[in-house]
Amino acid sequence: MVTDLSRDDVRFYRLQLGGDRNFSYLFGDKTKGWAAAIDPGFAADEFQVQAAGLGLKIQHILITHGHSDHAGAAGDLARITGAEIHAGPQDQVPEALPLADGQEIQVGGLTIQALHTPGHTAGHICFHCGNILVTGDLLFCGKIGGTGPHFPGSSAEAEYASLQRLMQLPDETGVFPGHDYYGGEGTMPDSTIGFERRHNPFLTVADFTAFCHLKDNWAEYKQKHGIR
Repeated sequence: MVTDLSRDDVRFYRLQLGGDRNFSYLFGDKTKGWAAAIDPGFAADEFQVQAAGLGLKIQHILITHGHSDHAGAAGDLARITGAEIHAGPQDQVPEALPLADGQEIQVGGLTIQALHTPGHTAGHICFHCGNILVTGDLLFCGKIGGTGPHFPGSSAEAEYASLQRLMQLPDETGVFPGHDYYGGEGTMPDSTIGFERRHNPFLTVADFTAFCHLKDNWAEYKQKHGIR
C-alpha cells in the first residue's frame, strides 16, 4: 500500500510493505524524479517496484536505525538501484556511509537533513525536509520508542534529550513514524510536533524523572487510559 503525502514542492510517500506495522517512506523531487528511500525494511524488490511505478529513481537509501525491520533490505535495494546507503555510524549498518548530525543530503532539488537523535539506538537518525520529519522509532503518534535491556545501545537519558530537541521544531512540522503504533481512538498514522507536544504523555511530563517513571509504569498507564 502506498499513500501520497506530497506537499508544497516535496513528493512524499508512505509505503506499507509488511513487518511489524512498519512504515517506509520515499522522498522525491518534482523535476528529475530522483528519490531517497527511507527504511526499506525487508522488501527491496517491492520497494523498487513501487518507486518505479511512481516514476522515481532511488539515489539514496536513508536508514533511521539499524534494526533489521528497518534496515534489513538496504543492501539488496542498493544493489538493485545503485543507490548509496546512509546511516548513523554507531548502528553499523552494512555498506552504509556514515551520517553526521546536521549533514544534508541532496536529492535532485530537495535537501534532506539528518538529525542525530540517539535513544532507541545509539545511532538513531531522524530525517527532516521542509515541514516533514521522519522520526523512525524515536517518536510515534502518542508513544515513543523503547529503551532498556531489550534494545542494546539504547538510553532513556539520550532519548529524553532527543525528544526535547525535536520539540524545538515548529508546531506544524509533520511527524511520520516508523510504525503504525497509535493506540488511541480511530487511526493516526502520522501527527505533528504541536499535537505530540500537547498530547503525547511522554512529552507532557515535567522532567526526566517523571519521564522515566512513566516508562517504568507504561503498562499500568496504558490500561488506566485505554491505550492499546
